[in-house]
Amino acid sequence: KETDFLEVFDHRKDLRLSYATRNFTAVLSFIAIQGRALWNTLILVLLTVGTHLTVSPLAAYVLSRFRLQYTYKVLLFLIATMAFPAEIGSIPSFLLMKKLHMFNTYWALILPGLANGFGIFILKSFFDSLPEELFEAARIDGAGDMRQLWNVAIPLIKPILAINMLGSFTAAYGGFMWAFLVCRKESMWTLMVYLYQFQMSSPPSLTMAALVISCLPILILFIFTQRVILRGIILPQFK
Repeated sequence: KETDFLEVFDHRKDLRLSYATRNFTAVLSFIAIQGRALWNTLILVLLTVGTHLTVSPLAAYVLSRFRLQYTYKVLLFLIATMAFPAEIGSIPSFLLMKKLHMFNTYWALILPGLANGFGIFILKSFFDSLPEELFEAARIDGAGDMRQLWNVAIPLIKPILAINMLGSFTAAYGGFMWAFLVCRKESMWTLMVYLYQFQMSSPPSLTMAALVISCLPILILFIFTQRVILRGIILPQFK
């Protein structure tokens, strides 16, 4: 007993470090060797965020700046999509991907969420709140519609774009069920699918460590974008 006590006492720092990090090390080792999980997740997140930051501002700008006859119907449709959970739309999306033979591809992961109704609706509201004089001055200087969007409107709505980016990143990174349905091949599984399989055969300690590690990317992204996001939350209150 005295020998064991002395050995533990002499190596107490190493033992504390080992017990504090061994669960996280086991999870990271599992993630690193599991096929293309990190690569698939990275591609999914980048393409989802990129398409949302491209399609949503363009659609919102057209609905705001061009007085179309069917704008009200489009907005009503966008609001209707927010009234139902995303799982309802997964059934027709699944059937569509099946008919297009897109299972086990990146297209199956990205296409159903290519346009975000909530993001378009919010961006359209902010485009409407921008002063008309700014766009008139840009038109006098010879700026076209795309230059007005890029040089006038986009710099003024960066906080809302940051919020949309964070929401798109969270949805794509944390999406488990849709990735599990349309990607049956193990080589196309995302990180969340692998972590689900890991939790099914692991003790609670490793499960908790996996959940902590999976939350880190979202936390890091929020830390880097918090100033821009807070501007988007605080500034509209002073309008």
